[in-house]
Amino acid sequence: MSLRIIDSHLHFFDLALGQYSWLKHNPPAWPNLEKIRQNHTLTSLPHHAQFTLEALVHVEAGFDNHNPINELHWLNQELGSFPFKAVGYAPINATPEQFSAAIAQLAHPHLVAIRDITEGCDSQRLSAPFVLENLTCLAEHGLHFEAQLEFKQSEKVDLILQLAEQKADLKIVFNHAGFIDANSPCTDILRRIGALNNVMIKCSGHEMLANPLTLSEWLTHLITHAGEESLMLGSNYPVSLMQKSYWQIWQDYLDVIGISSTWHKLSRDNAKSCYGL
Repeated sequence: MSLRIIDSHLHFFDLALGQYSWLKHNPPAWPNLEKIRQNHTLTSLPHHAQFTLEALVHVEAGFDNHNPINELHWLNQELGSFPFKAVGYAPINATPEQFSAAIAQLAHPHLVAIRDITEGCDSQRLSAPFVLENLTCLAEHGLHFEAQLEFKQSEKVDLILQLAEQKADLKIVFNHAGFIDANSPCTDILRRIGALNNVMIKCSGHEMLANPLTLSEWLTHLITHAGEESLMLGSNYPVSLMQKSYWQIWQDYLDVIGISSTWHKLSRDNAKSCYGL
């Protein structure tokens, strides 16, 4: 019997219709870049004998940052009746008036969250005076914030977690497991997140780490310290093509975790609950 999965983190591209300036004009120095810098849609994922993609969470990829609703319209047309939810873009440090307007313009039945990448120096934007008000605005609209920064930036992560601890209606999902690696396992942060019902972690982006733990060490560390209720598996396709094909990612996850209640939670159930799929 095929194992049903929900991919909590992937991106699709249409290079003719979308802007993707980060990929077209100033691409990262990634291996296998030409495999990534192509059109990627649901039809790019071949059928697999062991796994069935039941639903997916599409994370904004710069289709049109000036009018991010256009990416959602494109996704709706591209995916048709296939079950999906979408994470759009809005600047988390905008004034409340600007942020509220951005959220209103993103209104769409598939929208569940917004992401604003705050890696490296961009994490300073999380200290902006309006962040709490903007997060509260998301909660009032039934949306959550997808935070993408390194857990080793403990001051900024602490800021987000303090807000989550104070306001149970704020929901935070950390992308790419906070980029934990062999140098920065960030055990205390994982344990803190594991104690919160309104904060989740996506196990994704392992291929992006410069000094990674092995996949087995990485997943075991996350499960041990954050707990299986706090984790969701994601592919980060097509960025993951730096190292592996789509289904190889899921096979490798399964090889580490094994078919078990933990596998079903991380590969499907937690994402189904978190994203309302």
